[in-house]
Amino acid sequence: MATIDTFFIQPFKTHRKRLVPGQRLPAKTKHHALRDGERLGRTAEGLAVIHVTADDETGEVSALDVLARHGLVPEEFEEQIRAF
Repeated sequence: MATIDTFFIQPFKTHRKRLVPGQRLPAKTKHHALRDGERLGRTAEGLAVIHVTADDETGEVSALDVLARHGLVPEEFEEQIRAF
């Protein structure tokens, strides 16, 4: 069973007084994800850097981790990830 690691940045913005997710930004490596997350975190209302580990053949997710948080990240987002 081969695994594939995926990294992305999930920004958040305020819409009608609630934080909502924006468009995900993919990253090539963990280093790129953390670096870009730190850079974007200076101007974004909030963002999370996410690492996903999945089976290469089936696409089944085996792990989902938040590597970094910058600014405001909704609590329910963290709960949803932990429940996954």
